[in-house]
Amino acid sequence: MRSIRVRLFLILSVFFTAVVGLNLLSYMSFLSLRSERAQMSLGNQIAVEIKSFPSNLAALSEAQAKSLEDKIAGLTPPSRKKAAAEMLKQAVTNHPAAFRRHLTAFHSNEIEFQRFTLNQMDYLERKILFLSGLSGVLFLLGFVFLQSFLKHVVVLPIQSLSHRMTDFLHNRFTYKFDAPKNNEIGDLHSTFNSLAQRVITHTDEMMSLDQAKSDFLSIASHELRTPLTSIKGSLSLLRGGMAGDLNEVTAELLGIAEAESDRLIRLINDLLDLAKIEAGKLPLQTEWMAVDELVDTTFKGLSGLAGAAQVELVYDNPSPHLQVLIDRDRIQQVLTNLLSNAIKFSPQGETVIARTVMTEDDRIVFEVRDHGKGIDPQDQQLIFQKFRQATGPNNPLVKGTGLGLAIARALVEEHGGEIGLKSKPGEGSTFYFTLSKWRFFNANKPAEAS
Repeated sequence: MRSIRVRLFLILSVFFTAVVGLNLLSYMSFLSLRSERAQMSLGNQIAVEIKSFPSNLAALSEAQAKSLEDKIAGLTPPSRKKAAAEMLKQAVTNHPAAFRRHLTAFHSNEIEFQRFTLNQMDYLERKILFLSGLSGVLFLLGFVFLQSFLKHVVVLPIQSLSHRMTDFLHNRFTYKFDAPKNNEIGDLHSTFNSLAQRVITHTDEMMSLDQAKSDFLSIASHELRTPLTSIKGSLSLLRGGMAGDLNEVTAELLGIAEAESDRLIRLINDLLDLAKIEAGKLPLQTEWMAVDELVDTTFKGLSGLAGAAQVELVYDNPSPHLQVLIDRDRIQQVLTNLLSNAIKFSPQGETVIARTVMTEDDRIVFEVRDHGKGIDPQDQQLIFQKFRQATGPNNPLVKGTGLGLAIARALVEEHGGEIGLKSKPGEGSTFYFTLSKWRFFNANKPAEAS
C-alpha cells in the first residue's frame, strides 16, 4: 500500500474500533450488574414490608398495600412478579391460608433467585474487570505499535534523509543513492536524489572548468615569468646607462616600465601561489620561530614603504618569549600583506600597530590596526575574495592585484587558523589571523605551552 496516510488511518481505525467495542461491552455488563443489584434490593424491600403486615390481614391499610404493589411492579422476571402479585392479592382479599401458602412459595423463589443472581453478579463483575483490563492493554499496545510504526515509516526515513542533506551541504558525498520507497517520504527522497544528482553533475563540471582554469593560469604564468624577468633586466641595464646616457624623459619612461614590470611579476607570482594552494601542492616547511623575530623581520622589510608614506610602525607584544610553529616565509608573507595594506590606507603621521594576544581557547592572535577610513560592512567579506577590493566611497581604488588577502586567507587556513577583520567606517580597521600551535621559551630550555 502506497500511502502512509491510508495505512495510518487503517491502523487507527482498527485500534479505535476494538477499544470502543470492548468499552461498550464493559458498559453493557455494568448496566446488567446494576440491574441485578436493583432486583435483589427490591426483593429485600418487599420481604421487609411483608414482615410489617399486621397479623390480622383485615387490618392491612390501603397505603401498605399500595406501597407493596408499586414495588412488585418493578420485579423481573414476569414469573417472579406474578407470584408476588398473587401473594398481595390474597392478603388484600383477606385469605390468610392462601396468603401464607403464596408467601412460602415467594420466599422459596426469592432464595433461589438471589442465589442465581449472586452468581450472575460475580460473573458480571469478573467480565467487567476482564473487558476493562483488555481494553487498557489493547490501548497501550496500540500506542506502542503506532509509535513504532511512525518511527520506522516516518521518523527514521526523515532522519536518514536529513543526515544525507547535511552531508551533502558539507560536500560529503559518501552515501549511495538507494531506491526510494513507494510512499510520501519516498517521493521526498526521490526529489532529493534528483536534486543531489543534478548538483553533483554541475559540481563536477565546475571542478573540471576550475581545474582547466588553474592549469591555464599555471602554464601562462610560467611562460610569462621568464620573458618578463628578461624585460625587467634589460630595462634595469638601460636605466643604468649600459646603452649610453639617457635624457630625463627617457629615464622616467624606463622607470615607469620597470615598475610596471615588477608589478606584473608580483601578479604572476601571486597567481602561481594561489594555483598551488588551490591544488594542494603548497607544502608547508614548519619550524618553531620567535614571534618577536618574525615581526621585527617584517618591519625591516617594510621600513622603506612606511618611511615613504610617513607612517610609523609600532609593535605591542604583551607576551614576550613566545614561539609559533609556522612556515616562516608564508606567515611572513601574510603579515607583510596586512601591514603593507595598513600603511597604504593610513594618513601621513599616523601609526600602524601590530600586536599579539592570547584567546580563551588557547590561540595566538596577530592583529594589525591602522587609523585609516575603515571599511564599509558590505565590503568586509568581499575583500578576501580573489581579484576583489573594497572600492566604496570610503575606500578609493588602490593599485594592486586583488590577490593579497585571498592568498593570506588560504595560507592562514593551511596553518589551521582563520583570518578576519574588525572595522567601522571612520574608525580604522583591525585585521587579524590566528595560529593554534605555540609555546613559551626561555634562554635555557623551551617549555611548550600548547
